[in-house]
Amino acid sequence: MQKLDTEVLSISVDHIYSHNVFEASLGTLPFPLLSDWFKKTAKEYGVFNPEDETAKRSVFVVNKEGKITFMNTQFKADEDEHYTECLEHLERL
Repeated sequence: MQKLDTEVLSISVDHIYSHNVFEASLGTLPFPLLSDWFKKTAKEYGVFNPEDETAKRSVFVVNKEGKITFMNTQFKADEDEHYTECLEHLERL
């Protein structure tokens, strides 16, 4: 597989302390876990669920110009085709 010119970030509305516990349970992750504690990013990207104060599990590809070129706002971590779809998009960039 070719190396892609990308940066992976994980953003969650969970508190940074929850992220620390999560990462400790998995070991060191190859990408940072960012906290959107005030839910501003989730709201701006349209994935905030006000009923339970959570964000939908989503994937966004943002190009170097800041434009969203791909999104899946129904991402399911247990569905291989969701990963494949995203990787195929990245390879076309």
